[in-house]
Amino acid sequence: MSTAQADAIATELHRRTLRLGELHADPAENDTVINHVRGEVIGLRGALGIVLGGAVPGGTADEAGAAFYQQWLTSQEPAG
Repeated sequence: MSTAQADAIATELHRRTLRLGELHADPAENDTVINHVRGEVIGLRGALGIVLGGAVPGGTADEAGAAFYQQWLTSQEPAG
């Protein structure tokens, strides 16, 4: 596994997750756009899991991606 790859995917996952939150906050936003971004988030989380060695058939890629993303978020918080 490449830590740089995992971090790059986690960064994009975070960017798309924030965008999804923005879209949900806007009552005028189109459901098609929201569903598209939701699909991107799911795909990025799975891709992250694959980079980390998770398997797609058993479903462990999504779990691995979600766990890494949570750890990544914690590492991005400013110390204080």
